[in-house]
Amino acid sequence: MIGSKAKPDSYRAGWPNLNQCGLRKLVLQKAGYDVVTANSATAALDILASSRVDLVLSDQLMPGLTGTELARQIKTKWPSLPVILISGVNEVPVDAEIADLFMSKVEGPLMMCQNINDVLVKYRSL
Repeated sequence: MIGSKAKPDSYRAGWPNLNQCGLRKLVLQKAGYDVVTANSATAALDILASSRVDLVLSDQLMPGLTGTELARQIKTKWPSLPVILISGVNEVPVDAEIADLFMSKVEGPLMMCQNINDVLVKYRSL
């Protein structure tokens, strides 16, 4: 999850599925994001209920809920919270439209950071 930072243009990023997020967390921190991780979709929802988060970045394939199922729950409770799903699967899930963006892991860290920035800028302008 991306949430508020100490700097005015900073964000805090949330990443459910701790096993998959180590490298991405480091990349996001290096890009200036405050990153909060969760080890499951349920833990992510608990964090969202008690913390300020600016964007959720979630893997599509996780134990328990899928990323699209998590995105649906987030959008139900926090409709203005942007959600980006990231996956290594070749096919985009049919329900991926619930997320603000669905991206492939093969796009790499630079594109991930660019996509996060683009979605945050879009939400900031609403």
